Parts: sequence; C-alpha cells; structure tokens
Amino acid sequence: MFGLGFWELAVIFLVAFLVLGPKKLPDLAKSIGKGLRDLRRASADLRSTVEEPLDELRKPLQELRDDLTDTVYSIREQVEREAGELPAATGQPALAESDAGGEIDDRRREVEELYAAAAEEEACDAGAAAGVYDPEEPTPCDTVAADDATKESAAPPESDPAGALDPDGTGEARRR
Repeated sequence: MFGLGFWELAVIFLVAFLVLGPKKLPDLAKSIGKGLRDLRRASADLRSTVEEPLDELRKPLQELRDDLTDTVYSIREQVEREAGELPAATGQPALAESDAGGEIDDRRREVEELYAAAAEEEACDAGAAAGVYDPEEPTPCDTVAADDATKESAAPPESDPAGALDPDGTGEARRR
C-alpha cells in the first residue's frame, strides 16, 4: 500500500494517535475511508464514461477489420490457386520450385536493412536537433557514420570497378 511497510504504517498510526487522541482518531479514519471510497467510485464512473463511447467506435472498426482480413485471405487463396495453375499451362516451374523465393527473401532483407538504417539516422538527427548530445562528446550517430564510412571505403564503387578514379585509395581522383 503506497510502498509503505507494516512498521512505517504503525509509526504513522502511533503519531496520529498521539496527536489527535483516542476520541478524534476513529472519526478521522471514517472520513479517510469515505473519501477513498468516493474517489474509487468517481474514477470508475469516469472510466465507464470514457470507455462507453470508445466501445461504440471499436465495434464497427472491429467488424471492418474482420471483413478486410477475410477479403485479404480470400484474395490470397485465389492468387495462390491461379499461380499454381499458371506454371502448368506455360510449362514453367512453379514459384516454390524456382529460385524466385530466395531472391524475394534477399530483396526483403535489403529493404528491412534500409528501413532500419533510415530510422536510426532519423533518430540521430532528431537527437542532434533537440540538443540531446553534447557537442564535445562522440555520439552514437558518430559511430554509425564511421561504420558506414569504413564500409564505403572498403569496397570500390561499382561505377569504378577498376579503381581508375581512385587507384591508390586516398580519396583523390587520378590526374591526367
């Protein structure tokens, strides 16, 4: 109860008993109990007045969600049925038998990594804009930027596979 142990409550009761005396203490306890009971009743009333309109809004939304879920599943089943029929008609292997599933997983992983990197960069920018980081100290954003820079400098750019623009890796282009 309020993070107080038995002995703390006993000391509070003893001090109240000594200050108020035995005649006023029961009246004080009654008034405190009545106040707590009224507070609980008021919070329950408030909760019901807030939740009642929300429940009225939740029901149609839940019905809409269920309808959409059913529609998505029926469309998915229809697409899977038609996709299964398509390879037989064209003589091509089915999607599950081909290598397209692996390519899709690779692309999905790439997209997830890009989203994670973008979210991390956005968080760093927001922290810097809010003045969260001390300008004198390195930030988590600095280590992310350093990691990105080492990854970029370790691999030659794809547009320059032979290293013609930067043959010695110093970051300077070859002069003609």
